Amino acid sequence: MKPQELKQKFIELRADGHSYSSIQEELGIAKGTCSKWERELVDEIATLKRESLTALYDSYHMTKEARIRKLGDTLSNIDTALAKADLSEVPAEKLLDYKLKYEEALRKEYTPAGKPIGKDINQHTILTAMGDLLDRVRAGEVTPEQATRESTVLANLLKAYDTVEVKAKLEELEAIVGSNA
Repeated sequence: MKPQELKQKFIELRADGHSYSSIQEELGIAKGTCSKWERELVDEIATLKRESLTALYDSYHMTKEARIRKLGDTLSNIDTALAKADLSEVPAEKLLDYKLKYEEALRKEYTPAGKPIGKDINQHTILTAMGDLLDRVRAGEVTPEQATRESTVLANLLKAYDTVEVKAKLEELEAIVGSNA
């Protein structure tokens, strides 16, 4: 194996959680080399580990959006089965019980939009809304797409507010300079 191929295999094995001993045995390299490569390739290992976890989450539908879709689809299937069910033959209480449980799970996945800013928009309220968004992102309450949309709106609000403030100060300065001339 070429040195670059060895390093790539090392990155893969470390990202999978293999020990230096098992890597040493599999690749035929010294533990000292493992230690050196670990320091040298720490970012690549972390990136591959992160990518692997993301792929795993996606494959098991662990994202909030995927859970909501799955719960909604299952709830729709239950509704369809209930609509077709002959209640004298099908244990309807079981279907109703499932329906209630899935509705509750779906309700728990609901993420309300951020707190409304209100009519009094200023730097403080916009920054508070940004902090609220950050808290909701960290808590996993919003999808990345929703967070991007909200942060774009908040950033544009802040920019517009700052522009109005600068324009007002510029007009004040022009008035002062104009009256002194």
